[in-house]
Amino acid sequence: MNRQKKLAVLIGVLVALCAIIAIVSGVQKHIDTISTVDKEIIATSESALTAVSWTKEGTTLSFTKTDDTWSDASDADFPVDQEKMSDFLEHFESVHASFIIENVEDFGQYGLDAPSCTITLTSDEGDTVIQLGDYSTMDEKRYLTLGDGTVYLIDDDLAEYAVTDRDELMRQDTIPEYDTLDTIVATGETAFTVEHHPDEGLSYSDSYEYYLNDNGSYKALSTTKVEGLLTTLGDLDRTDYATYTADDSVLANYGLDAPTVTFTVTYTAEDEQNTFDLAFGKKGDNCYMRMDDSPIIYHVDADTYDESIITTGYDSLRPDEILALNWDDVQSIDFTIDDTTYTVEKKGDTYKIGDDVVEFDDVSAAIDALEVNEFNTETPAKKQEITFTVHLDNDTFPTLTVNLYQYDGDNCLAQLDGTTLGLISRSLVVDLTEAVNAITLGLA
Repeated sequence: MNRQKKLAVLIGVLVALCAIIAIVSGVQKHIDTISTVDKEIIATSESALTAVSWTKEGTTLSFTKTDDTWSDASDADFPVDQEKMSDFLEHFESVHASFIIENVEDFGQYGLDAPSCTITLTSDEGDTVIQLGDYSTMDEKRYLTLGDGTVYLIDDDLAEYAVTDRDELMRQDTIPEYDTLDTIVATGETAFTVEHHPDEGLSYSDSYEYYLNDNGSYKALSTTKVEGLLTTLGDLDRTDYATYTADDSVLANYGLDAPTVTFTVTYTAEDEQNTFDLAFGKKGDNCYMRMDDSPIIYHVDADTYDESIITTGYDSLRPDEILALNWDDVQSIDFTIDDTTYTVEKKGDTYKIGDDVVEFDDVSAAIDALEVNEFNTETPAKKQEITFTVHLDNDTFPTLTVNLYQYDGDNCLAQLDGTTLGLISRSLVVDLTEAVNAITLGLA
């Protein structure tokens, strides 16, 4: 009996060992083989593609290419941004894997049983289907399969570039870059003409490049404000569109059959002159914009429309400063305070009143600081605070005279060569008066 029991036990152990060996062998059969590589797994040029589609987060977008132009497969009118499509497809020109996982039986462990993103590239040779799964735990690289039973780890996450909102691929009518801004002509409720004349001596100062052409009379404008207007127009939201199928028959629906204002801009880029139009209209409480004859009409924020578009004109573009002096051109200045006039002569970097050398930095700084805070055309009605005449080394503009008058407790009224500019902070006038008094103190 003991021998038989021992034999039975041994047989049982042997059976168990065989079972374990069988299990281990079975498990080993299904262990995925992982290799570290640097292998190009996708190489597709845009020129070879005829279609592309992707599904991500429950959204599918599909595009086809005809005569090198991409269009929405289900909406031919949608204005696809060709450059954005090219940027997207550039990521597929050379895709490299840093790991290859072969002999895969359980794609679910890589998130590939239900891919987070599937991208299909179509060419005359067929489809390349790219399925993207989870991120690897260690280095957060994306798992990818091409349907060949192999899983790859890629460094560049292709799913990141697949947008889910088609509007992100919509062409936008943007203001082109320019080397010089030649003219801006506004027509409609707002009407003016801005011209670029940087070297034609139309004013006493080389600080001014742009001028308002007022029936042949030129008025200096602020370079910052003129170029800022183009920046404002260029920065208007072009993602909030009202339609992308507009033609002349529907313009009245957006107040663009007779625009409130149209800006016609002429510019030069790479020695070539071009022109574009930006038209603005209003229908009810809604404001709109259209560029040239584009089929896209954009919504415009009502506050921006009211404050930055239709109110644009001379006062919004003219310089704030009273004077923009080049002090190298100044020969002398006559100051009159309380009916007493003092003449300051400039010799090189030295300023004199008669034979007395005076420290002029505070005075020049006070003159440079004078600026209008509210433009108007009022006639002075109160006492003159201070006046000064600048004599320049300039045959066309030999003198400039600034008159500053009392107005109210906070402001003075400023004139330049007899033309009212507007209101200026009284504190700036006080600073100038005190600076002049300081250099003339004790002089007869």
